Amino acid sequence: MEKKIWFIRHGQSKANADFNFKADDFSAGDVLLSEKGNKQAEELLKHFSDAPDLVITSPYVRTKETAKPLMSKYTGIRHEEWPIHEFTYLSSKRCFNTTFLEREPWKDEYWENSNPEHHDGDGAESFVDFMNRVRETIEKIKKRRENFIVLFSHNYTIAAIRYILEKNPKKITSEVMKDFKKYFKANPIPNAEKIELVIK
Repeated sequence: MEKKIWFIRHGQSKANADFNFKADDFSAGDVLLSEKGNKQAEELLKHFSDAPDLVITSPYVRTKETAKPLMSKYTGIRHEEWPIHEFTYLSSKRCFNTTFLEREPWKDEYWENSNPEHHDGDGAESFVDFMNRVRETIEKIKKRRENFIVLFSHNYTIAAIRYILEKNPKKITSEVMKDFKKYFKANPIPNAEKIELVIK
């Protein structure tokens, strides 16, 4: 029997809703859902006629908040927390007390350089490390025996999983990094979007 694997991007967060949002300590994992995001989380229930066998969230609060209505509807669902958090490629020290718009030039520079080994500092990971983390997630899913698994994750992470499943790059190079960024832009994943993937 083929597994049913759903990836769901978290609902709209306060940072998604306001490009001038500024976290005092830039703790990306603590950003909450917006009012719209909480409504989106409730609306996700329309996709479920049966309870999943397993619900997986990232360590970030916004994925747990997005999964909460589902967990409340189907009490007793097995829940696990996996490292399927967002790709953070800028250091927390550099981003301290900055807005999305203020960080935009740094983000552009990062992708223009496309150095997959570059590590920006505390709280960041390199593109190679990120893609390795994504590969590990795929392998972990393959080993699970549950038939219906729902993972609440993030924009870059879901995009990277789709990218690896479709293109299966043998080595993470600068060219792969550039290609992934093009793929990411061409395949946007809205907040609270459900993506069905085949992982055998």
